[in-house]
Amino acid sequence: MTVPSPTSSAFYVQFPQGLVPKAQAVLELLGQAVDVARVFTVTHRPEDDDDWLELLSSGLTFDLSGLSGNGPAPDVVMRYGVAADAVPDRSAWLCLTPGDHLSGGGRQVPVVRVMAAVVLGLLELPGATAVAWGPARTLMGADHFRRIIPGWLKGGAFPALGLTALKRDEADNVVSEGLSFFTGLELRIEPLLAKQPGLAGKVAVRLIHSLVEGWTVKEPVEVEGPEGEILGVTPEENGKILRVCLAR
Repeated sequence: MTVPSPTSSAFYVQFPQGLVPKAQAVLELLGQAVDVARVFTVTHRPEDDDDWLELLSSGLTFDLSGLSGNGPAPDVVMRYGVAADAVPDRSAWLCLTPGDHLSGGGRQVPVVRVMAAVVLGLLELPGATAVAWGPARTLMGADHFRRIIPGWLKGGAFPALGLTALKRDEADNVVSEGLSFFTGLELRIEPLLAKQPGLAGKVAVRLIHSLVEGWTVKEPVEVEGPEGEILGVTPEENGKILRVCLAR
């Protein structure tokens, strides 16, 4: 098992300090919650290591670490459904990462879907309060996570406000973080749109969903926005940024 970097393909489940569940609690959950047991099983419990378990879900294996209560805290910048003054370092964390056999595959959307389903199950553990997603440096309240993930797992919209993040840069653009994990690029929404936060958010969520679903932009294009506005979408910085503005 390898220790994930703060922004690697990793979900973190938050618990109050000193109340992180042990391996036995995970096994007991599977014995008591039929719905959770349908999602994942425990396939390996090391005799000489009480910190981690190997989980199996949809034919894929994942490492669940932090069971000894000493898991590292994630790097958090944006919060959704969590108090702004929540301090991750004052919590205990379980960490879910792709198994070694998925080397390089952790960025694939189907793998992240399976991981998200497993996390929904882990939220049934007593005391679970929130979920962090490493690539976007986001922290989501448990209720927020439960609200945005199930629809996506059934084929609905990508949960942009959680598995990616939106924030403002020094030039007052609205920029995404974490989208590059899935697509290799980030969005930059110019200030004219950014001055309308509700509209900028709708535009970003719609474009993020399209990009994660496979839409590619190789040259400047115009697309219709969520309220009928015409948007200019331009690749910049060798395709690493998509600049979005009002075209007309």
